[in-house]
Amino acid sequence: MSRDIKLLHPELQKIIPRFLEDCKKNGLIVKITDTLRDEATQNDLYAQGREEEGNIVTWVKYPFSSHNWGIAFDFCRDDGKGAFNDSDNFFYKVGQIGKKYGLEWGGDWRPNSDKPHLEYLKYGDAKKLYNKYKTLDNFKKTWGKDKYMFVDRKFKTRDKIETFKVINEEGENYISIRDIANLLNLKVSYENNTKITILEMIENKIDLYLDTKEIKISSINSDGYNFVKLRELCEALGYNIYFENNKIKIKNNN
Repeated sequence: MSRDIKLLHPELQKIIPRFLEDCKKNGLIVKITDTLRDEATQNDLYAQGREEEGNIVTWVKYPFSSHNWGIAFDFCRDDGKGAFNDSDNFFYKVGQIGKKYGLEWGGDWRPNSDKPHLEYLKYGDAKKLYNKYKTLDNFKKTWGKDKYMFVDRKFKTRDKIETFKVINEEGENYISIRDIANLLNLKVSYENNTKITILEMIENKIDLYLDTKEIKISSINSDGYNFVKLRELCEALGYNIYFENNKIKIKNNN
């Protein structure tokens, strides 16, 4: 059993210091207790609570733990209050911070919860990695090659909630421009000659009645309010509108 994070996948190595610093800022002092496990260590742990004395600490033999593939680590608290004291929901709080960085928290597992455990599933779980690579050495040959991890994230505006797939890279979320435009009710276009992406509010047509006459006016809805196009409204009311000396001027046609 090792505590050396340098044995883990290089992408996870980059995440851990930021994760630990984030925990510290939130008053959570975390210590890494277990990273990469070899075959003997994994199988000895599996025997614990079964063939050997002690409590059960793992549910799988080698190579079906994420620890066997360099994509997981265990942790405890390191603030002098007891390594596994969870009276203040310490492990839940740490788990939520881990999830911000694209990690899966073992405390969410059912029925076998594992609160002091976090793992990096960008490339799949242990079973998937075994089926694809067979050995850790084969998996290591792919380390350092770019591949982005997509996760589902919910985004909320005042009037709607949407779920989009975003790229999670070292704890930061990257969303498609078209998705954010859809969320904010924007129209997105691209000018080939200037290489500029343009975001514009989407105009709708609303029905207005002037006395008994029905007219359609362009409008934009923001925060539940309709903002109508001033020029169209003035023309419908029989006014001229023009811009002069940095002022909008409206003049009666009559």
